[in-house]
Parts: sequence; C-alpha cells; structure tokens
Amino acid sequence: MPEPGRIPVPLRLCRGCRRFVRIENELCDFCGGDLAALEAEHAAGIAELRAATEALRAAMARFKAAAGDS
Repeated sequence: MPEPGRIPVPLRLCRGCRRFVRIENELCDFCGGDLAALEAEHAAGIAELRAATEALRAAMARFKAAAGDS
C-alpha cells in the first residue's frame, strides 16, 4: 500500500509473463519481452476471438431460425 498522499508508480501488464512493469518500459523487466509487440499480439488474438464469437452467434441464430421453421 502506498504511503498516504504518495502517488503510486503507473504500471502496465506484460502480456508475456502477466507481471506488472513500469509504463515507460519498452521491455519487460521479468521476461524481456517487447511490450508493444506482446500487446499487439494480444489485441490481434482478442479481435480473432471476437470475430469467432460473432460467427458462432450468427450460426446459432440461423440454426434456431431453421429449427423453428420445421
């Protein structure tokens, strides 16, 4: 816990080792990963998951509509 009145150091999550490092770091202090590259890779993975989820929702809606027509 920081001392009262003291502003804590801004941190960000390393997507490689899931530890927090100073926000101004370019490389993780723990795993040595390139923080910007790891964040970009994470964002791309999230976008892929969202697209797959949306495709699954659409397929389920089509299945439900087809099952209701029977």
